[in-house]
Amino acid sequence: MHELAIGQPAPAFAGVTQDGGKISLGDFKGKNVILYFYPKDDTPGCTTEACNFRDAHGALLKKGAVVIGVSADPVKAHEKFAKKFSLPFPLIADEDRSIVEAYGVWVEKSMYGKKYMGIERSTFLIDGAGKIKAIFRKVKPDKHIDDVLAALV
Repeated sequence: MHELAIGQPAPAFAGVTQDGGKISLGDFKGKNVILYFYPKDDTPGCTTEACNFRDAHGALLKKGAVVIGVSADPVKAHEKFAKKFSLPFPLIADEDRSIVEAYGVWVEKSMYGKKYMGIERSTFLIDGAGKIKAIFRKVKPDKHIDDVLAALV
């Protein structure tokens, strides 16, 4: 897997959302897409990040941006997570990990000395022409929204 770079075309993706609908990158031509990858629904860091995107949703829309969350959790988990925290944006259930692998965020992680594969918390800002405008890796959930808003100029 080669590393994605700013200015490259974003890998195309399609997936099923928490309400069973299908979306793809092509649905958002002409808009900035904030594609954020997170490890697991309803865990502390992921909840903080999702709620920050929720709370800034109006400001993001004003800047012509849409938010799409992606994790490998199933549709049912996304549905519960989105309902519990009133998330106003789609969450893609990437159960086959095709999207996380295309974006290079399925990585070896380590916790308590154990190595395992998982999603590296990352965000890709994709412009209206489908090119990568900004990449945020190893995101800190509490301050991340400020960086994303600053990148949307």
